[in-house]
Amino acid sequence: MKPHLASSDNERRHTSSTTHPSRMQKPPPLQLLPAFEAAARLLSFSKAAGELHLTTAAISQQIKQLEGHLGMPLFRRLTRRVELTDAGSAFAEVVGQTLSTYRVGHADLLHRYTRPVLRLSASLFVAHELLIPRLGEFQSTYPHVDVRLEASMDLVDFEHDPVDAAIRLGSGNWPGLVALPLCTCQATLVASPELLRDKPIHNLADLKQHTLIHPRQNHADWDVVARFANLPRLERQGDLILDSDLAALKAAEAGLGVTLIVTPTGAPLLRSRHLSAVMPPVTLPMQAYFVFRPNDGKEALLMDAYNWIRQTINNFADSTTI
Repeated sequence: MKPHLASSDNERRHTSSTTHPSRMQKPPPLQLLPAFEAAARLLSFSKAAGELHLTTAAISQQIKQLEGHLGMPLFRRLTRRVELTDAGSAFAEVVGQTLSTYRVGHADLLHRYTRPVLRLSASLFVAHELLIPRLGEFQSTYPHVDVRLEASMDLVDFEHDPVDAAIRLGSGNWPGLVALPLCTCQATLVASPELLRDKPIHNLADLKQHTLIHPRQNHADWDVVARFANLPRLERQGDLILDSDLAALKAAEAGLGVTLIVTPTGAPLLRSRHLSAVMPPVTLPMQAYFVFRPNDGKEALLMDAYNWIRQTINNFADSTTI
């Protein structure tokens, strides 16, 4: 306990020796807050510098200026890391709330007085095969809204990424976020007709003569199929890992192996793509969700988008079967 007490005593002596009444009456400049917020959240000056596209020296200098304005240390500078002081932890909460309020207020201002922008994130497959062909319908219904669609499989950080909502597979349990269900999901094994003609698949054991194609960061992967078949692992000839579900489908079309396709979006594609279903679909223990951060100033617009996407998926699934 003594080192901790000594540290606290040092902080109090530093505070008492550097605090100036006039500084206590005037808050520090707002431009110093982002550097502190990032460093406090990441507990690293270098990581904060990378996130804000600054140098580590610039982050350190801004935090020193902030500490000078406040008249107290916010970090303990250790040999290979930094720690927040008690005052730093308290101020981090204040800064986090301040910047969050600013972001929400800014979004609300733009929503009220400028042309609203809806920024959506979805996987390449969902973006290119489901949303983009039907965006004209949304734009006809909401002609005053500009849509920016990001095709990505990366996880979204709503605090820092320029995204209003994302379509993702999962359990729907994402703390601090609103997750509205879009549809239940199924997985179907698919391959090119030529590949299946040369190497037929009658059951999962036949996969041992095929390459299994994996989309990167796809939760609906081969381990799900193995669990449903009560197998520890699916035997295979090899693995091919690609950067997206759309790339995996194209590789399967080219006869490079067998991949998984998720329905309901998968159902009609079997009619237009050069692919055949290997066996009936398997229901997945997850759903597709429309995910967004609450109280960001765009609730009405987000609900319009959610209702349109959900109706689009329902119409899409009802009109097609595998």
